[in-house]
Amino acid sequence: MASIYDTIPSWSSLSTYNKYDIVLGSDNKYYYSIIDSNIGIGNNPITPGNLQVDWDGYVLLNGNLIPNFWWKPSYNARIDSKPRIKTIQFGNGYQQRINDGLNSNLVEFTLNFDNRNEKETVSILHFLRTRNGQESFIYNLPTIYSKSANNLNTEFICQEWAPSYISYNNYSIEAKFIEVPA
Repeated sequence: MASIYDTIPSWSSLSTYNKYDIVLGSDNKYYYSIIDSNIGIGNNPITPGNLQVDWDGYVLLNGNLIPNFWWKPSYNARIDSKPRIKTIQFGNGYQQRINDGLNSNLVEFTLNFDNRNEKETVSILHFLRTRNGQESFIYNLPTIYSKSANNLNTEFICQEWAPSYISYNNYSIEAKFIEVPA
């Protein structure tokens, strides 16, 4: 597998890019081609245009570009919920339980990306390593896990991921996404 630390080419309006290619825009942000034969044209001659159509890696929210995890996981995702509560134990066996703070029930996902080719694996790992477990990113939750009907985009961090080599050009990644309080 190519090292994700190899030099990432700078965006060029004269180049053609393929799906999962990574380019560095003049704004020092990494962009990921989401279609094949993506000709290097865009609204801006020095950074990719058409976010969410031809390119991804960021979403525009409240006037800010926020990192966006756009890859689709395999169907075997595990969702963990463990509300944080404070329990007061009284002498007669009675307990009182209350929520521990405003964001006491944050979502944790364990996502699997199975049977991925080398280019897609490299682009996913590049995204995760660039965030380095500390920078939050947007991930579009399945509707049943959204906290409101209008807010499917939720911020997460990923501090754990594990790639696996299965066979020639066949990789899997397991990643744990932890919701960041809004």
